[in-house]
Amino acid sequence: GSREVALILDNFEHLLAAAPLVAELLAACPRLSVLATSRERLGLRGEREFAVMPLEAPTPFESRLGLADGLAGVAAVRLFVERATEVRGDFSLTETNAAAVAELCRRLDGLPLAIELAVGWLKVLPPEALVTQLASRLPLLTGGAADLPDRQRTMRDTIAWSHGLLSPEE
Repeated sequence: GSREVALILDNFEHLLAAAPLVAELLAACPRLSVLATSRERLGLRGEREFAVMPLEAPTPFESRLGLADGLAGVAAVRLFVERATEVRGDFSLTETNAAAVAELCRRLDGLPLAIELAVGWLKVLPPEALVTQLASRLPLLTGGAADLPDRQRTMRDTIAWSHGLLSPEE
């Protein structure tokens, strides 16, 4: 009750009926902070909503220009490079691959999950080959981390899961 605690509730839209319990916890524990990810508001007093938008992606012009220095500051490219160096320690954004990396990030609409799934392919394909493969986006974007829920291992599963949350009217 008196400890400083952060409670993280992911995908809370499945548990909206438990929102009153969250309110009770907040009232009983004054040093409790709750971070809930949800497609729906919890409807609690003091709730603050932060919309999570896709990352800034390169423009078509920036993609064609392919200047590594200019692209390094674009959020989607930064994420791509960070994850790419985790997959391949020797990866870096260069004048040779910058146009392809920018085009990948642009075609993936700056979506972090799509970028992370695409980066996994760098083990076997260079960025230029990935651009070619993305002509058929969804079959390529598979193989997310084993500790992710099934719905986050492929873009097709992510879209299907998200679609399944919609009511017939939506």
